[in-house]
Amino acid sequence: MRKIIFGGAFDPIHLGHIKMASAASEQLDADVIFVPAVISVWKDTSVSFNQKVEMINLLIKDYPRFSLSLYESTTNKEKNYSIDTVKHFKKEYPNDELYLLIGGDQVRDFHLWKNADEIANLIQIVYYSREDFDDNNENITKYHMREIKGEDIYVSSSDFKSMKANDYLPYSLVEYIAANDLYMLEAIKGRLSKNRYEHSKQVALLAFRIALSNNMEHPLKAFYAGLLHDIGKEVEKEKSKELMNTHFSEYADLPAFSYHQFIGSYIAKEEFGMGEDIVEAIKYHATGNYPMSRLAKIIYAADKIEPTRGFDSTDLINSCLQNDEEGFVIVLQANKEFLEGNRKDINNRLTKKCFDNYLSHK
Repeated sequence: MRKIIFGGAFDPIHLGHIKMASAASEQLDADVIFVPAVISVWKDTSVSFNQKVEMINLLIKDYPRFSLSLYESTTNKEKNYSIDTVKHFKKEYPNDELYLLIGGDQVRDFHLWKNADEIANLIQIVYYSREDFDDNNENITKYHMREIKGEDIYVSSSDFKSMKANDYLPYSLVEYIAANDLYMLEAIKGRLSKNRYEHSKQVALLAFRIALSNNMEHPLKAFYAGLLHDIGKEVEKEKSKELMNTHFSEYADLPAFSYHQFIGSYIAKEEFGMGEDIVEAIKYHATGNYPMSRLAKIIYAADKIEPTRGFDSTDLINSCLQNDEEGFVIVLQANKEFLEGNRKDINNRLTKKCFDNYLSHK
């Protein structure tokens, strides 16, 4: 039997890890054992070990050749080193052919690992190469490393923590992260009231589902935009006025309810480093506008129909899941009828432009 030891922080695990493990498993005809670190030697852990384990299980449950080892949580050591983990599995599987899977970025620093020479003598090291990797790195020869080829993976766990990852996280994992208020959600939670925070999470998850269902490129952008769409709502009144006068004076004539969308777009850009597409989606999520990007339409719709809004939005949600562009128009029409039925003022220029252009065929 062949077994691949795949250790790491997995904070969080993502589909890039799954692609690495799948490629190694196929090319070596081997099972893969995921070995999460309790505290990584190279990184600070930001979630509990049990949460990492639960996230790993979410992602590997459909892969019969993948399994999980809790070995490093049983050692009672402040830090576990790869040499100790390798020795453990050599003892546990004395008759199996073992491999240690590392990322291409770890190759160049492998000589800095504790007992690097001994590791290489005990186990065959295999590394996942990528397009920008230097195959001439001297560590490959020195430690007799073997290459695993696979598609390029442009994401790291830290990218998601800083809201920079655009791919490689499935809905089940993002849903778990949201349910447990992990990573960036913790900071956002502290800036919003309980109800608004829960609403923001629901908008983010629904927007992500819509983006995934419609094969939108970089669907995580919809999650980030939904998560931050109301971040400007609880800024102090005086601060709101200051930001509007300084950065959005051209919209000062609009109703006060709309100010949070502009302030939210400013915070998303300046404090969270969001790109222009996310910023623009937040900027008009309350009033609408014309024209609106695909992402902006998804955020507008998700904000109006997320499932905790207090009415049965199932049909509207399904419309968006089936076709985000057509669903947006259906939601827009329903929202127009709701606002008119409740005698809300919809005569501001942005909302009027949105309704007039997108509902012109109605």
